[in-house]
Amino acid sequence: MMGFRARAILAASFVALVALPATARADLPQAYAALLAEAADRQSDDARFLETADMVSVLVEGGRAAVHAYIRAELPSREGAVADWPLPDPAPAAASDAAELADHPAAPAGEHRDLGGAPVVLGEAPDGSGSWLAGSIRQLADDSWAGHVRAGIQLERGNSELTDFSFAIELDRELEDGWRIDSQFEYFLSESATRTTRDNWLVELRTTRELDSGIGYYAGGSYERDLIGIYAQSAFLTGGGIWHAVETPKANWVLRAGVGQRYREAGLTGETLTDWVGEAGSSFHYTISDTANFGSETTVFVGGGSRVDQRFTLTNRLFGDWAVQTGLRIEHEFEDRAGFDPTDVRLDVSLLYAFD
Repeated sequence: MMGFRARAILAASFVALVALPATARADLPQAYAALLAEAADRQSDDARFLETADMVSVLVEGGRAAVHAYIRAELPSREGAVADWPLPDPAPAAASDAAELADHPAAPAGEHRDLGGAPVVLGEAPDGSGSWLAGSIRQLADDSWAGHVRAGIQLERGNSELTDFSFAIELDRELEDGWRIDSQFEYFLSESATRTTRDNWLVELRTTRELDSGIGYYAGGSYERDLIGIYAQSAFLTGGGIWHAVETPKANWVLRAGVGQRYREAGLTGETLTDWVGEAGSSFHYTISDTANFGSETTVFVGGGSRVDQRFTLTNRLFGDWAVQTGLRIEHEFEDRAGFDPTDVRLDVSLLYAFD
């Protein structure tokens, strides 16, 4: 959670983002000037004051040079803390001084950042801004991690009749140039009436890159351990292309197709199989209302070990970042194995905490 200072600075940035010309004037937006004055008054340690000044330099035009000029003029007792920072260029001289300036050229220009009227880019702190406050601002960039953590119970009917306790965590990250990482870890633990202990888990990871046209490519895979299913262990690794078919404020639909390999270990015999497969997939999300969202994830393998895996989720927000999620997963293996039902159905009800 952001500290008091970071929140104060962010609030200040919306109250007054007033440009400071690169001159010798010591003017700063009032909110930032008040923040520096309070820091100078309350922080006896120059190192802590320097952190606050460093943060302000991220948010104002002119950067450290502007802040240095203000501290030099208004807070001289703190000038030593920023003595190594540059000063802005001197104000333009009058015409009568032109000849003198020609004989005495100005010193090299100090630091200057031209915002061009655009909002401040929080990720672009001046070089050397390594304090914890400046670092906190840079962490607010759009490429931060997002996801959710959920825990609950599930009812399963098919090869088994179990009531499971489940835990899952999902992490997603948007990166530059259209790159995205999606990952998920699920864990299930239960004991049936016949004392069969279930200790299963699933790991999935997919990396995609989407181009401006909506077309892109991906690589991904998963590993699943299922001690009472047809296959005690199964894994796949695939890669191919994606198409962002729909992207609206309410709906998002991505299709993918590729090829890869699938590995399986039979639950009864321990026999291992590795086959080439073709993959087709669909990821669909729809915002029903401000508090309800629907999601659908479908993966189809065609070839050796053909399989369909469908997952549907309905997420209803309770308050803040907390929600209840109801999920339905249907798995169908296109293979007949004695003693096994080819279709497993799983119903999940979980309490979910989302973060971004």
